[in-house]
Amino acid sequence: MNKEKQQKRLRGMKKIKDTKWGKLARGVRKLRNTLTPALLASSSLGVCGLDALSYEVHGDLINFSKVGFNNSPINPVKGLYPTGTFVELTGKLESTVHLGKGWSVSLGGALGGMPYDNTRYDKYANDIKVPQAWKNPDACGANYNGPDSANGFCVPFWSDPKNGMPQYGSYNWAMDHGGIADPRGIGYMFMGEWNGLAPNYYPASAYTPGQSRRYEIYKANVQYKSDKIWIIAGRYDTTQVKDIDWFYQLTQGFYGMFKLTNKLTFQVFSSWGRGIADGQWMFPIYREKPWGQHKIGVIYQVNKHFSIHPHVWFSPKVFTAPEVKMYYDTNPEFSGRGFRSQTTLYAMYVYQWANDYIPGIGHVGRYGAARYNSWDPFLDGGKWRGLQGPGGATILIKERLDFNNYNVGFGIYDNIGNPNPNIGTYGNPVAIDGVEQWTGGIYSLGFASINNITDADAFTVYAKTGAVYGKFDWELAERYTTAPRADGQALALYLDYQFGKHIKAGIKLEWFFQVIRAGYNPGVGFLSYMGQPLSLNTGVFSASGFGQGPQETGGIAHTVWQDRSHLMTHISYSF
Repeated sequence: MNKEKQQKRLRGMKKIKDTKWGKLARGVRKLRNTLTPALLASSSLGVCGLDALSYEVHGDLINFSKVGFNNSPINPVKGLYPTGTFVELTGKLESTVHLGKGWSVSLGGALGGMPYDNTRYDKYANDIKVPQAWKNPDACGANYNGPDSANGFCVPFWSDPKNGMPQYGSYNWAMDHGGIADPRGIGYMFMGEWNGLAPNYYPASAYTPGQSRRYEIYKANVQYKSDKIWIIAGRYDTTQVKDIDWFYQLTQGFYGMFKLTNKLTFQVFSSWGRGIADGQWMFPIYREKPWGQHKIGVIYQVNKHFSIHPHVWFSPKVFTAPEVKMYYDTNPEFSGRGFRSQTTLYAMYVYQWANDYIPGIGHVGRYGAARYNSWDPFLDGGKWRGLQGPGGATILIKERLDFNNYNVGFGIYDNIGNPNPNIGTYGNPVAIDGVEQWTGGIYSLGFASINNITDADAFTVYAKTGAVYGKFDWELAERYTTAPRADGQALALYLDYQFGKHIKAGIKLEWFFQVIRAGYNPGVGFLSYMGQPLSLNTGVFSASGFGQGPQETGGIAHTVWQDRSHLMTHISYSF
């Protein structure tokens, strides 16, 4: 009887196999057999079992203000410019969804505004002695009759005594009477400057107020983190990862940390865009290097106190910078009681590739035009005439000592040659110690107020002390920088207080002066309303000034002293 039932069952199963349902069942089994190995492999990365869903939402409302104490009128001939004063508002909102097994997805956006920008009201001096070369009626062409964004432009600035009509020269007629330089202002250099993405790098309109973008999607990434692997792909904040000391804040690309042994970790960083949204700055993510900026290295943890981090930063066709970072910590478990000493050494050599082509400008000579404030008419005795030169070395040594809630620290930053035109300006390890680079005048020493720390052959020494008392902390910092081009000295007091869980406020009061030597043009950031720099050689605003060399922008005839003292305040609400 049992045998007959078994035979009937087998006949029934045979019929099912011949139907479409049987074929479907066989297909499902094949799919199961194919996917099972892949699923088992992916489970090692936590892809399986994404069932522990949770999410979090975080936001910030930030008010940042800067008050410059130097309100002197603009005199480009002498190299005199006021210090910027402005008020900014920034709102940020982001959310992270935790998928479980170490996986998460984040999305965040920011919106900013500038309620007050003093550069809209900055005036020309009324005692400017215009060089005779600027009065050449042929400076912008014999038949010049208006602005020309392609070839530079001149605007009326003095009267023809015969007929009372203005003649064309370098400056507006208003300049001769102490008029406003640019009613639209250049505050976009802090709030909204956007420099393009592939393939439109540094569009011609980048340095004009109407092209600013005061909004951005600053986070859009997927992340996986476990005890041995940490990877991020998309847009993310580099201040929230480890050992990306020469790059500040936002990027789009890839980050990976892979623990090979208990002591050895492999790191890779690949950036295809960068930006800022920190309350003081709003730079929507843009592509600065056509082939990106990257880092590869290893971190060897000798013991819990000492680590060695050899690595290389590079950007194809631009620069290669091998570096070693060494860090020693006497008390890694320090929590505000007892003593702790932290010593850090950075030693980097930067090789500049012989890439002389700049989009929008053309071929400019070997090594390309210098960037930011790094060109120097004194570099190698003037040999490079505003070009980057072959590179150089940077050495940074810093020390921090903690005694319970008190701390003291000091550091030395030394540039040998010109290592920082492409690395060191947009992110620098000195900032980890609170040494600020962007405290100059908005018109002077390059764009957006960069100071002299990263100049060619610059030497900087700084010291600081401070303390933490619960929700209140203070710090006093002194810095001195000297270079062939300029000297600078600053003393700053920082005060911060945490009001409850959500509100934080602080102020910084800084006394800061610079001595800028003859031969350099401290007004490379002084732009026309069409976004072009001024040449002190011809009095013409022209795109060629972006080369930032003496031949494009000229230099001041006499050494000048500039007061860059200022007050900064911030207040934020976070949730």
